[in-house]
Amino acid sequence: MDIPISELRSLYAETIKEYNTSKLAVAGKYVAVASEPKFQELVECVKYLPSRNATFLDIGTGMGIAPRFFLKLGCNSISIDNYVTGGNALRNAMEAGVTGINCDIMNSALPIEDESVDCVLFADVIEHLIHSPKFPLAEFGRVLKVGGVCVATTPNAMRLSVRLRVLLGYSNWPYIGDYFDASYHEGHHHEYTIDEFKYVFVKAQFEIAQFILTGTVASVNIGSLGALQTRRRSGISQDAHTHPLISLAKVPIYLLERLFPVLRPEMILVARKI
Repeated sequence: MDIPISELRSLYAETIKEYNTSKLAVAGKYVAVASEPKFQELVECVKYLPSRNATFLDIGTGMGIAPRFFLKLGCNSISIDNYVTGGNALRNAMEAGVTGINCDIMNSALPIEDESVDCVLFADVIEHLIHSPKFPLAEFGRVLKVGGVCVATTPNAMRLSVRLRVLLGYSNWPYIGDYFDASYHEGHHHEYTIDEFKYVFVKAQFEIAQFILTGTVASVNIGSLGALQTRRRSGISQDAHTHPLISLAKVPIYLLERLFPVLRPEMILVARKI
């Protein structure tokens, strides 16, 4: 579907503004800010939708920006999450009019009819799965219409920030102290290389329609050298300003990412059902 980028940017800004007045943002202090990689995810989904009244399925609600965005676009917008891990976000999206479904995608079939969905967004979820993604990917294939797409995103396991962490003596895996006393570990369980990310979708009988490396670590505020240690997303927040040594490194980091795209932090993959 061909919609001007200016219209999509305006709708994205409107969605974020509306979300930031919601209970989750105000009471939970879970505030959304505009992100170019996140906007790019939405653009890729729109590109492959047949019409404004298409059926859009979001897996893993997060802040619920994507399902709100597609609801505003005119789509039948559905978001699936597990109440154990994302109940507040799912209920918050439902209050905005999104159709919300509680489902553990690793252990239950999606309560969606066969070949009824035009686009699945699987954004920054696959790295959180404890076991193989084979079952949920098969379920995406079942509910998608022939020619429909799954737009999936995940961090690049070989991004420049990972290589720098390891050189400085930090593990790329979340600090054990962040989840030692927790009932479950909500962080990353497996990060994918470029080849691995493509491999799992090909094995699940999808055709790779598009693959994009995007983002830059140079845009992230890192308040101290110690903050290079990987933290879970709900862990200690970073300082508002970047450490001076890291600020000096931002220009060469940005240039390296531009010269060598394999070092970029985010991957977007469009997988088509054939």
